[in-house]
Amino acid sequence: MKNHFLFLFCVCANTLSYSQQMVLKSQNVGNKILSSKSTILTKTSSLPTTNTIIEEGNNAKLEEESEVVIVNKTAPSGVDINFLPLFGRYTKTEAQQLDDYMFLSDCDKSFKSRSEASDFFSKMGWDYLSEGDKNTAINRFNLSWLLNPENIDPYWGLGVIEYQSSNFSNAIKLMTKGIDISKNTNYVLKVDLATVYIKMAFDNPNSMIETNIARGLVNDALEIQPKYTPAYMQLTLLNIFENKPDEAWESFHKGYELNSQEINLEILNELLQRKDDPKGIFKK
Repeated sequence: MKNHFLFLFCVCANTLSYSQQMVLKSQNVGNKILSSKSTILTKTSSLPTTNTIIEEGNNAKLEEESEVVIVNKTAPSGVDINFLPLFGRYTKTEAQQLDDYMFLSDCDKSFKSRSEASDFFSKMGWDYLSEGDKNTAINRFNLSWLLNPENIDPYWGLGVIEYQSSNFSNAIKLMTKGIDISKNTNYVLKVDLATVYIKMAFDNPNSMIETNIARGLVNDALEIQPKYTPAYMQLTLLNIFENKPDEAWESFHKGYELNSQEINLEILNELLQRKDDPKGIFKK
């Protein structure tokens, strides 16, 4: 069994990487936000000094620890907390707290509500992340969180960044917090979190904990939205990992029938290497 899972890990590594990147929300947010950015930015032209940076440019235990905060510990000298997820959870200095006060005050003058301002900065975070500018994206998500800690997007976006940086434990904590805030109903975020666990499973093929959690998350997502094709793609990947080609083809076809534009071709190629399509639709 051990050798079997090691074999699966080797042959599926490339498939996993591609499919995971495609399912994450950050990959689905394109430049459509850019068209409105220049107009909205005029509302924040009076932001304080700290924000000129903005314009310039593994298991259940992990989830339980998602609320841990560093108490009475300021950042080391030379560390800019603006570019750490949730400001690194460091205790802010008096100068940093004053900057926060000025920023919030300016936003109160420029937006109808802090919730609206938070949405604005989180959208910018996704936009910069889609462009590959992770530092600016972190900064935007941090500001969004500062404005409204109950907005799920900062946790989601920062979780995606941590995932892409291979900080999987932090990604899980952040995304889990987002799911908690969403009252456990955000099926897209559930699939993104499942993606993190699947990546951990491929990195640790001897453990079944990650795949069990991932399958639970995907099943939850499909209960909420049975027509979400990316969830079926991740379910297919789980079935491939567990050497269940028949189940893999079944889940793949369900996704294909719902939306043929959202199928994952890398997963399809991997499936064809394992077993011919029982329906004869796809050929090698």
